Amino acid sequence: MKLRFSENSKVFTIHTDGIPYLSFDMLDELGVPNLYSTRYISWDAENGNGITGLRTAIMKTEDPAEAAPVCRANRDALARQLGSSLAMEISTDQKHTNYVHVASGEDLGVPPVGSVLHRQFVDGVVTDIPDALLTAFGGDCPPVYIVDPVKKTAGLVHAGWKGTLGKIPQVAVAQMVVKFGCDPSDMYAAIGPGVCKDCYEMGDEVYDAFAAQWSREDADRILSRYPAKDGDGREIPGGKYHLDLREANRLTLLRAGIPEDHIAVSNVCTMCNVDKFYSYRGRRLENEQAAMLVNHWER
Repeated sequence: MKLRFSENSKVFTIHTDGIPYLSFDMLDELGVPNLYSTRYISWDAENGNGITGLRTAIMKTEDPAEAAPVCRANRDALARQLGSSLAMEISTDQKHTNYVHVASGEDLGVPPVGSVLHRQFVDGVVTDIPDALLTAFGGDCPPVYIVDPVKKTAGLVHAGWKGTLGKIPQVAVAQMVVKFGCDPSDMYAAIGPGVCKDCYEMGDEVYDAFAAQWSREDADRILSRYPAKDGDGREIPGGKYHLDLREANRLTLLRAGIPEDHIAVSNVCTMCNVDKFYSYRGRRLENEQAAMLVNHWER
């Protein structure tokens, strides 16, 4: 399975046995099972093609009772490829917040359809539960995987632009420090696939928000003006801003105390690879990718 990479550095390994997925080399080397799914249900390596239509998330347009069994079966199959199962799953509730939930044993497992979770409106989870399976979903918003091999803890956050504005990776790191006694200098973090800067057009209000909540210097670093046209094809004076989510989240992780050489940054854009990934901006959001991270340590 060939992907369009924005740079040549090797960040991921592509797995095509079973349900295809990507895993971060850095996390693999730490012995932490991890994945980021694609559109594909299966892949035929000999012929170089696959069957698309993988469903891992229940979409707003779907009947939950009808969609849940299919989505759960697919997630369980992915989890088993990591040596886990949905009995150990703790998922986020994508609402574009910077709220991070500290998971306990009562969070494990998939709740009944229609049940109300006490972790509603949570876009990140952290845990010290051995073998817990953390799951987040996204169509262009990158997941951020965070692990501490010393304290054997893990975190996973959904970092859309609003969560990034609220520094959700830093919130997760802070929770791990306070709740589990972690030291950020021991941590490793990986910023997963998502929309790249070239594809991610934003309004002036997003620049203003980052300038106000971060700094104008930061806003100038992570947002740039690109030429743009309006709906009638006319040039927009001054163009439109584009946001670099990768760099914004990398800065947040660095400022949270994670060493630079402990941070892996995705070089895969979901919108540039819309044939292989679901993408909201690419108008191909029939479903969403699943990001998974198991708090299991091989060494």
